[in-house]
Amino acid sequence: MAGRILLVAAFIVGLVPTALAQRLTSHDKTFIVNAAEANTYAIQAALLANQYSNNPAYRRFAIRIANDHTEQSGQLESSVADQDPSMRLPTGVSPTGQRLLNALKNSRNVDATFRNQMISSRLATMRMYQSYIDQPDANPELKQMAQELLVSFEQQLEDARNLEPPSQ
Repeated sequence: MAGRILLVAAFIVGLVPTALAQRLTSHDKTFIVNAAEANTYAIQAALLANQYSNNPAYRRFAIRIANDHTEQSGQLESSVADQDPSMRLPTGVSPTGQRLLNALKNSRNVDATFRNQMISSRLATMRMYQSYIDQPDANPELKQMAQELLVSFEQQLEDARNLEPPSQ
């Protein structure tokens, strides 16, 4: 009896990991980190495009990307907190994302660069999410979130492709 009380007390003060925290595999955590970095890249790229573009259609698209990914970041953070409250999401971008942001900042044609980056990054993000979804051991809650977000990425890809290509 005293052993049980001690175990319950240890659980309450956080000395024993919860069952939820054990539900995330290393594969889940890799997906989470990559998804968080992809969201941060998309937000930062959209903010740059909105700042430097003179084309109203590109600016509207950039604002939508920033808003969508800010919301998606919140969904990811909430889902992770439900699964493993001790896990912290990265707040930066991957080295690849940083190279893309630098290219966008230094571009002579921000609209063309942004459009091309959004098309390629939407495709890469969709592949990453689909690969995670296809894993039989993927966390069910994260898998459901990924399936729901794929629809948004598909729409973003279509919208990026439908932007009038800027003149060079």
